Amino acid sequence: MKRRQFLKYSIAATGAVAIPNFLVACAHKRPAIKGLTAVEPFVSDTKRHWLGKSYWGNRLQDWYVNNGRLECLNGQKSWEVRTVSVLTRRLSTQKGSARVRVKLGQLEPNKQSFAGFLLGVGQGELDQKGCSIVQRCSGTGGGIMATINSNGQLAFKDFSSNTDTLNYKTLESASPNSQFKPNDAYYLDCQIEPNGAFHYDIKLTALNEQNKEVAFALLPKVDASVLVGGISLLSSPPVGKSGGRWWFSDLETAGDKIEHTNQFELGPVVGCMYSLNQSVLKLTTQLMPVDLTKHNKVRLDYKSKSSTTWTKGPTSDIEDGYVGLFRVGNWQYQQTFDYRITFADSDETLYQGIIVKDPGKDKELKIALYSCIIPTSKSLDGTEYTKLHPREKVLDRYTKENILFPHNELISNCDQHDPDLYLFVGDQYYESYPTRHGNHTKDAKLDTLYRWYLWYWAFADSIKNKPSIMLADDHDILQGNLWGNEGIDSHTEKESDGGYKWDKEIVRMVYRCQHGHNPDPYDPTPIRHDIQVTYGNFVYGGIDFALVEDRKFKTPPNYKMDRKNTTGELLGARQEQFLADWKHMNPGLPKICITASVWGSPQTTPNGTPMIDYDSNGYPADGRERAVKLVSDANALVLAGDQHLAMVTHQGLKEFDDGVTFFAGPAAAAFWQRWFEGNNKLSNQYNNNPDTGNFIDSFGNKMRVMAVGNPKLTHAEFESGKAVSWAKFLADRRLKTEGYGLVRVNHQAQQYTLECWEHDANPHTDKQMTGWPVIVPFKG
Repeated sequence: MKRRQFLKYSIAATGAVAIPNFLVACAHKRPAIKGLTAVEPFVSDTKRHWLGKSYWGNRLQDWYVNNGRLECLNGQKSWEVRTVSVLTRRLSTQKGSARVRVKLGQLEPNKQSFAGFLLGVGQGELDQKGCSIVQRCSGTGGGIMATINSNGQLAFKDFSSNTDTLNYKTLESASPNSQFKPNDAYYLDCQIEPNGAFHYDIKLTALNEQNKEVAFALLPKVDASVLVGGISLLSSPPVGKSGGRWWFSDLETAGDKIEHTNQFELGPVVGCMYSLNQSVLKLTTQLMPVDLTKHNKVRLDYKSKSSTTWTKGPTSDIEDGYVGLFRVGNWQYQQTFDYRITFADSDETLYQGIIVKDPGKDKELKIALYSCIIPTSKSLDGTEYTKLHPREKVLDRYTKENILFPHNELISNCDQHDPDLYLFVGDQYYESYPTRHGNHTKDAKLDTLYRWYLWYWAFADSIKNKPSIMLADDHDILQGNLWGNEGIDSHTEKESDGGYKWDKEIVRMVYRCQHGHNPDPYDPTPIRHDIQVTYGNFVYGGIDFALVEDRKFKTPPNYKMDRKNTTGELLGARQEQFLADWKHMNPGLPKICITASVWGSPQTTPNGTPMIDYDSNGYPADGRERAVKLVSDANALVLAGDQHLAMVTHQGLKEFDDGVTFFAGPAAAAFWQRWFEGNNKLSNQYNNNPDTGNFIDSFGNKMRVMAVGNPKLTHAEFESGKAVSWAKFLADRRLKTEGYGLVRVNHQAQQYTLECWEHDANPHTDKQMTGWPVIVPFKG
């Protein structure tokens, strides 16, 4: 939003607004807004990175609670405007006044810095979760900063500019009087008062601990539409320099315009995931970074729907990654139970949900299929947003164009189907979204958890009452590509040389958090570096499922050999033996295999020829052929994700359709694009779709493509205008094809119905992606 839309007075060359003295004097004399109430106090006698139920810090490692104070930990260069979003307060659209007051002080008074409030984040377009991740760069919907700097100067700064996003143009400022002392604590008091029908005046006052005024500033005639949305605290070094840090306490609010939004509280438990394998329940509970010296164990309690008494269940240590892991045998899987999480030494409910009964074969089983999801279309660290293609628009930063988290539309549309089982098959987050990664820093674990929590916070309500299965893929363990090579490390940092490239403690933490609730593995023996495995099978809803890890054992590429004749491992001997045994398990039940990626490389170049991609699971061809034959022998359907390209394909062996059907769901939200374009040139088209038919990929693998969800512009159109020569990036969602998959299992009709939905499609009124649904009969 341009400044002229909310300012009446022009900004002078000095940066100060020419406000008549009488207006300042009149505003100064108005009585303070009454009725201050405390926001959640910061806990004393503790040090922790979980700030409290009412707060979300950007980032986790940038803030902690230290003995009753909120303290910023990051004053480094290029980490401007570290924020803490107030989840339980918001500026509403209601006509009225608002007041926000906090006690604050400098942690490093000898360094330049500023701190204060950020007001009106999202300008009503974003909910509290979406507003919560605001940080560093200004942009449309960013709001206004009301600040005090290390010299005691008060200022209002524009945080809504889409250009020169680190400038933070000063809208009005005021110098302190002689009573300001850098080492002292102050109250920063911001009051928002109506000025006519469509505007507000903002008053900012700094007072010392004796309640004596030190400085006063006024910003008059602010457009009412600006002062709607989230409220954040902020601490910042000077732009482009390292600087000081601030602490905060005693946050209070008042006024009719302040909306209380306690439904957005977060923690200490973020959520729970569970799986049910007949008589074995596995459940994990994910906590925020709590103080483990206060609580280091959690307990799982449960009760039947007809009971009023909780059964105290097993306890678990809160393990690395702040996760508790539970396994309960002899579970009565034909009944529905309530469950709750408590600390082990308490009966206070921290989180609760429902363990549903196994639906068996009596009803249609609905399976949701998700993969590949970013919280923002572009990184919030990017100082200037530009087009990645001429057909894109320049995205407005703090709007729904760019802030995809918490994916309300996507998740709500999927949940309207009422899935019985959720599958998340990889890339639950990406290492450079919503901010640049910290893989190489001392805070790498917290940096990874920051991204993981955003995923969990978005999906927690969907999965707390339904079983879910998860596979961690390459980006989850902080790599662009993964040839896991059974954990055998190479001597280089190149991903294509194989192995896991980052701290193995982080790798184990990720697998613990994402796989800990999955059913028991077939063979739990870890790979090198004590890295856990999760492959195995489970029975649910009358289906025998196999879960396979197609990155963990995969051997690195050999670029020197003919790619059609190279030999290597895709699944590895251990998983191949499992699939051979799985064929004979649970006879009479239909089978579904869950994996990360299609075992083939159905991708085309702009001219329609096969694309070479060693990251695809078309490589190595011999390992791929063994894997396809094993699941084909088991008469299975295979569900996957990973490639950001929705597709139904029959992966062949000697022929194009003598293997097994794969359904790869679309990316939920991704940046890298892929295409499969038949251009009406392939034989054996499916339903006369010109982008389907028989295809031989770049590794010599045969397959028949039956449906595909390409981006909205052709590969040739993309290449003709792309801004990054080596990449296939798109940020504008209007040009992409993103959403989720759904599988309906009909035991009576002996068939699977494969559905594919765009993120914004209403399942009651809109159509699926072109080419879907696809009906696949049971085999065997």
